[in-house]
Amino acid sequence: MSTLDVFRLDDKVAVVTGAAAGIGRCIAETYATAGASVVIADLDIEAAQAVAASIKAGGGQALAIKVDVSSEADVSVLFDATLATFGRVDVLVNNAAIFPKRPFLEVDVAFWDKLQAVNLRGTFLCMREAIAHMKAAGGGAIVNISSVSSLQAVVHHNVTYNATKAAVNSLTRTAALEFGPEGVRVNAVLPGGIPTPGARAASAAIELKGPILGPGRVPLGGMGEMEDISNAALFFASPASRYVTGQLLAVDGGFLVS
Repeated sequence: MSTLDVFRLDDKVAVVTGAAAGIGRCIAETYATAGASVVIADLDIEAAQAVAASIKAGGGQALAIKVDVSSEADVSVLFDATLATFGRVDVLVNNAAIFPKRPFLEVDVAFWDKLQAVNLRGTFLCMREAIAHMKAAGGGAIVNISSVSSLQAVVHHNVTYNATKAAVNSLTRTAALEFGPEGVRVNAVLPGGIPTPGARAASAAIELKGPILGPGRVPLGGMGEMEDISNAALFFASPASRYVTGQLLAVDGGFLVS
């Protein structure tokens, strides 16, 4: 296998949650370009279908499925449909998440539970389904999209989101330890400042206290691009990372070391 070939996903089937827009869409398109058949899983089925149509128009294979990742029944349907269409699941990307901000003392139980349900329970449910199929097939790769906020508080009013992503990190490493001997690799990508439409909307919805990324906070300068995250996700899904599991890779321009 040549140097470039180790980043290919030919004959692989990848399920990407939250793939109708933003980072999820970018990952799905990157995987399709690398040769994978991609399942576009999202609550917004019309947007998901548009992404699938775009991938097919470019010569790739894609399937759009409506799913609420916090629903056990929906997640079961997602994987049943994937197997019925493509016959296997080789890669799972847990990207679906919500990130509304609310001051610590204004966080009520309903707000807390909603973020936990989508960001953490949804990741767990998808992992549980995927790992069962991957074990039976002899292995696979799971990529969880976490956040640098899971390790370092970045902005105010983000306590609930940060807690969910810290839990995703733990889930990543625990599953990597438990299922590594069965060929299932589990890693996480921790994005730094990426100006996705969703992130901009969440930040604009409230008055933020203090600078988000002040002078000197990002050694490589400025904000990242969605492709920076999708490239890292491709590495973790591909044979290039065959000997890598349980890792938390910050793609943040050096923010965590500043």
